[in-house]
Amino acid sequence: MPDEYPEPATATKASTAPGQAQPGASSPAPLGRARMVCVCLALLLEGMSSSSINVQIAAIHTDLALDAGEMQIVASAFLLSYAGLLPLAGRLVDAWNRRAVFLIGVGLFGLGCLACALAGSVLLLGAGRFIQGAGAALSAPAALALITAGLAESARRNRAIALYGAMGAVGFSLGLVLPGAVVTLFGWRASFLLFLPVVLLVLLAGSSVKVAAVRVRQRIEVRSTLLLTGALILSVHLLGAFTTLAMPWLAIEAVALLALVGLLLFRSGPALFPSAVIHSPRILASCLGPSGVFGAVVASMYVLSLGLVARGGADAFVVGLLILPQPLFFSLLSGAGARMVTRFGAPWVFTAGALLLAASLVFLGIVGLSADPWMVVLPSMAGVGAALALCFPAASIGAVDAAPEEFRGTVASLLTTFQNVGGAAGLALVTVLAIVPRGANRIGIEPGMLVSAAVLVLGIGVAACVAGIPATGVRNHRSAAPSVRGNRRW
Repeated sequence: MPDEYPEPATATKASTAPGQAQPGASSPAPLGRARMVCVCLALLLEGMSSSSINVQIAAIHTDLALDAGEMQIVASAFLLSYAGLLPLAGRLVDAWNRRAVFLIGVGLFGLGCLACALAGSVLLLGAGRFIQGAGAALSAPAALALITAGLAESARRNRAIALYGAMGAVGFSLGLVLPGAVVTLFGWRASFLLFLPVVLLVLLAGSSVKVAAVRVRQRIEVRSTLLLTGALILSVHLLGAFTTLAMPWLAIEAVALLALVGLLLFRSGPALFPSAVIHSPRILASCLGPSGVFGAVVASMYVLSLGLVARGGADAFVVGLLILPQPLFFSLLSGAGARMVTRFGAPWVFTAGALLLAASLVFLGIVGLSADPWMVVLPSMAGVGAALALCFPAASIGAVDAAPEEFRGTVASLLTTFQNVGGAAGLALVTVLAIVPRGANRIGIEPGMLVSAAVLVLGIGVAACVAGIPATGVRNHRSAAPSVRGNRRW
């Protein structure tokens, strides 16, 4: 297959009403394998940037003399920007030229890396991290839309989606190793410059992709989207800083969040999301399921990492080795997970992955670190990685299969947003319940593992309930373009 999207010669703009397909718009040809990999490298960058701050922050703290509050700004700026801007980014991907949004996102990410490397203060460093997150928010949903364009529901599309997810897992793993080595050898500033060669490669590959004209003219409700962005940023910040914020600031942020949610609920005007997306039980369930999975994994990895140090006497290198099977198995088995979805269907594969994840967490919750960690943690992390290799391809494929091609950017952004909010919620829960192992307390990892398993069960239960709700207000989107004005609240 060619590596280009053909430009339709007959596409017109003047006669197309909002929410309707353009006359003459042709289906794009799928990307070739090499170009698809290059586009998915954007997810490698996002994964590395998410995890690398864990090995950069100590050196940054020493060099810039940061206090606890300033360290939190640096550590959380990327996630706040990334999670908060994803819904807006997804709408932009669907409404504008996907290649342009993708290139802008990758370029912004590179600019943020450069700003971080040159930063001389915490404000500039925080701004650089925020710009990195904004770039990742634009490029991630655009990448999924680009690699699945022109691919019908098939094993080939499932493999493309699995590659998309695997790149993020590989990036997260590399972010814990490669930037740490660079920090040790050349300093923390060089660890931000490490991303720039990959950025240039992705920009070069992405700029040569030709895209078809936008198939659907969509109106983006800017005011409401900005309200949602503000609400997401506040909610993620509140969840992450719940135990460290002073009570007056906690109350102020909580009131502001409630006000934003109220404005969103009682606003008037066009729908914030297309009805074909927000009224689809399959899409919503595919977002809620990974939210529970991600909440369980983030919380359990946090508890386990601290527990291995506080109770197991491990250093950072040993902790990394013990956890390594998780991303390794995820990366190696995600292709097999996609093939299983093609054969058995997304719901069954996701359920199998969730059961395996629950079993791995419950095993750690029962055995704990009383036995040799190498005999307990390694197989458990392999189980968690294998479970993720089943859950995430199944959820992503299920959501993409249920969505019209013109709304895949929105669906990709919702998938990632739910995951980030779920992760922040899981982390906040184990922190608020005071079940995180620390040097001064005698808490083991067992309570944290069992609570993480409960978070998983809760998320899966809600997703299953939503999946059983009959779809309302959605016409057959495979035969006609859906209206973008459906639900007036969402």
